[in-house]
Amino acid sequence: MNLDNNEIFEEMYVKDKYAPYTEIEEIPYGKELLIKKPYRNVIKLKCYEIIPGVIAVKDHTDLMERYTNQDHIFEYKHPENILVITYVTTGRCQIPIGDDKYVFAKEGDMNMYIKSENPNAIDFIGESQFIHIIINKELFTKQVQGYTKEYVKMINRLYDISDVYRNVIFEPDEDIKTVIHQMQKYQNKKRRINNNNNYERLKILELIILLYEFNIHDEKYSRNVYSDVQIRVVRKIKNTLSRDIASYISLDVLSATYGINLTTMKNCFKDMYGKPLYKWYREYKFQRATDLIKNTTYPISKIANMVGYKSSSKFSKAFKTEMGVLPSSYRKKKNKK
Repeated sequence: MNLDNNEIFEEMYVKDKYAPYTEIEEIPYGKELLIKKPYRNVIKLKCYEIIPGVIAVKDHTDLMERYTNQDHIFEYKHPENILVITYVTTGRCQIPIGDDKYVFAKEGDMNMYIKSENPNAIDFIGESQFIHIIINKELFTKQVQGYTKEYVKMINRLYDISDVYRNVIFEPDEDIKTVIHQMQKYQNKKRRINNNNNYERLKILELIILLYEFNIHDEKYSRNVYSDVQIRVVRKIKNTLSRDIASYISLDVLSATYGINLTTMKNCFKDMYGKPLYKWYREYKFQRATDLIKNTTYPISKIANMVGYKSSSKFSKAFKTEMGVLPSSYRKKKNKK
């Protein structure tokens, strides 16, 4: 690896394999990265150096669902010094917690780990957004003359927690969430008023204090745990149903067909996609129906058949329940625009 050519910040680099797909633009106090890997992912990163040794990364990832992102984009000169704190802003992610053991983190969850102990700490599910706080303990400690030693003590405490529990997963309190949302809102303003990072520096220090004072309880073993095979089966079920909207298949039949326990299938689907399988399938059918009504001239009766309804009247009633308007009225409304 050519470290010098791929350096983003001190001791932080883009991996060689991603470098050809990476566009880098300088922004105030940081860099914006756009990574487009054909047929695999589109990743947008805004990286800010808040304090020497502390990087904030705003991460918007759209990963094709048949892939996971086990091979992370960044690597570090001394990964044993790197503490990563991740907040799930939107979407969900799959987190390994042992050999062939995975749990899911949802919007509002946090994940904390030492990079050397968890080189593949997060796998993404579809489109997700994150805030990552990357702390280089060694570089931060060198700046102790500019900051109170109390912050070094706090970071060492968070580092020790991560060292004990390896990949810590927890839901933070509202104070922590508020600080993160304030940071995100400020970053979205693109510093229209001031071209400095004083606000974010204060918020990062506030976040460190709040995390230090918060009673972090590792929740990973209290959550549903799945194997890679179970996750792949559930993903396959979703992809199959996405292509077959004309059929009605019971959950029992799906469970038997794919050789997966019914309860495991239902729990895994909900943890992966945020809603029960049946609810997702119903919503997906009606979303497809609205697309067909809006973008084709097919009769409503044909569209009803295409999404699994033999009776157009039952379809119209169900459509109104789901969408708040009859399909014929929906089409007229869209045609007027």
